[in-house]
Amino acid sequence: MSITSTSILNHFDTIAVVTGGLFAGTALYLSIGQVPAMREFGLNEHWRFFPYMYKKIALTQASLAAIAGTTSIVHATRIHGAPFFRYLWIAAGTTFLAIIPYTIICLAPTNQTIIDDNKNVKLGNESHINFAKKKELLDKWAFLHFVRTVSSVAGFGMMVYGLSRHSSFVFTW
Repeated sequence: MSITSTSILNHFDTIAVVTGGLFAGTALYLSIGQVPAMREFGLNEHWRFFPYMYKKIALTQASLAAIAGTTSIVHATRIHGAPFFRYLWIAAGTTFLAIIPYTIICLAPTNQTIIDDNKNVKLGNESHINFAKKKELLDKWAFLHFVRTVSSVAGFGMMVYGLSRHSSFVFTW
């Protein structure tokens, strides 16, 4: 294996922690900052804002989750003689990778309903979703997103703990 490849692999733990931290931090900001603030503007404003928020962050969050999960697991494959830490990095990586299908299965239908209704309204039509249903969908999204937030903060915490014990690992290829 080339020196460059080995050098990059030697930093997968750092890449995992940075991308995991960015994902967790963004998710936490959305859960405790942006969503509560949007609620104060009123339901209709929150409803109209949602597609813009989604468009700006969806690809970034998916990429961060994939990179954090993959680099964490690859890093774990290099740890020998410390099974707890190997499994810790695998658990952290799996947590981030699991966010992707969770988002597709659990959040995507809600996202699409909100986005489609907003597109319909932009075309000059009336919303097909009443006030109570809008509130229900936004509350559902907030709860489902909070699950991602808690998961990502836990995964990030595992990575930080694993990184803090870095000197005790034996790395091989």
